[in-house]
Amino acid sequence: MNASGDFLTSASPRTLFGLRVCDLGWNATLGLVESLIALRGNRTTLGFLDERTAFRQMIDPAYRSQLGRRVLLPGGGRTFGILAKARHEKPTPVRFSAGTFVPALLSFLEKGHRIGIAGEDAARVETFREHFARHAPWHDVAVVTLDQDMPQRFDLILVDAAGLGQERRIERRLASVRTGLVVMTGAGLSTFIEGKSVPRATVPSRQPSFA
Repeated sequence: MNASGDFLTSASPRTLFGLRVCDLGWNATLGLVESLIALRGNRTTLGFLDERTAFRQMIDPAYRSQLGRRVLLPGGGRTFGILAKARHEKPTPVRFSAGTFVPALLSFLEKGHRIGIAGEDAARVETFREHFARHAPWHDVAVVTLDQDMPQRFDLILVDAAGLGQERRIERRLASVRTGLVVMTGAGLSTFIEGKSVPRATVPSRQPSFA
């Protein structure tokens, strides 16, 4: 985790499953993530500690180390809560998922940004591009082409990866792409192509509250 990631998690320290997570409210988290995007040349990777990642890191030391270098937002869900309770862990009061956080972040970013979407399924990625281009039309949303050099710089890249193998392959291919923030969404954006409704996050005003 780079210095900007340390700053984000140290703003309100909390550990879950032995990993540091960002324990802030919606408004403060969005404001701090916006500041990470603005730190050009200092890439940060953000992910979600949910039941999938929590289970995986217990049996895969390399993946656990990988998560330890990311800014982690605490996830939710019934299974996650049961798992945390079994380990005598107290879940954070505010929980995040890719399906609610990504659209909230794009709406929160008032200034236009160049947003890249990366994934191995070209049809899925193009559907996401169209969806988010409609959701926040002031941003320049583009597909990140993984099989060729991308000379353009992105402010933010969203990674769609259903499995850990895909995630690792895509992360390696993005190593040379210039960006401020990479968000590992897992398969959390699938709702947007399945026609299901996504619970809308209640996000306060843009004035960050650190209370």
